[in-house]
Amino acid sequence: MDTGRSGAFTRIVDAPLDPAPPRAVPAWSGLNCSVLFCDVAGFGDPSRTDGDRRAVREVTYRVLLDALEDSGIRLADTYREDRGDGALVIVSPAVPTASLVDPLAGRLGAALRRHNDIARPAVRVQLRVALDVGPVTPDAEGLNGQVIIRAARLMEAPALKSALAETGADLGFIVSPFVYEAFVAHLDGPIDPGSFEHVTVRVKETTTSAWMHLAGTTARPRRSPAQPSPAQEAPRASTVFAGEVQVRGDLVLGDKTVNER
Repeated sequence: MDTGRSGAFTRIVDAPLDPAPPRAVPAWSGLNCSVLFCDVAGFGDPSRTDGDRRAVREVTYRVLLDALEDSGIRLADTYREDRGDGALVIVSPAVPTASLVDPLAGRLGAALRRHNDIARPAVRVQLRVALDVGPVTPDAEGLNGQVIIRAARLMEAPALKSALAETGADLGFIVSPFVYEAFVAHLDGPIDPGSFEHVTVRVKETTTSAWMHLAGTTARPRRSPAQPSPAQEAPRASTVFAGEVQVRGDLVLGDKTVNER
């Protein structure tokens, strides 16, 4: 074995990893916590370089952590895990879940809009955020709880992904039926409960419903299915007379059958 520089390199590579220190059981273990799951849409797009993705991660964490603090949520009351293209945030049961909707969603949307207005395309951030509530239990390697799985499935909802792609919204915020009924439906602040759309979620083994809210949309609102587009509307007939006109029999302007039953 080479005992020079390559030998030094070998010793570093072969060095065993230090074992993780044991964790103390947090006070919120097993209690109903607010679970916020965040994901950057299109994070792995091939048009992004590693430098672009570093910039996107920096922006995402800055926007997320600033929005939490601006919403009156102390970072000391949160537990966070990085997920590469996003983050999992567990919020203490002592923090009202309603504050994670309003003002948090509004703060997130506004901060993303400010960034995206001036950012070049490769470092713009379109964020999907899911919110649910349930018991969470930490273990030696991370976290466990059905609520984490549910939140992850909500974040992957095809309806949410499609809405973001169609509208170009900065933020897609989706909540469980419990969060909507217990908190969103009773909001009286800047965010209108009527801005949440009911959707069906079918992801992997999960089939459920949810409510989603978009912020910072740039495309035109989608038409109601009952409202025809201009291209579908029947052309209106027009009749113009010039000079002397002689009529024998019926003269019908428009559709003769329109008033027939």
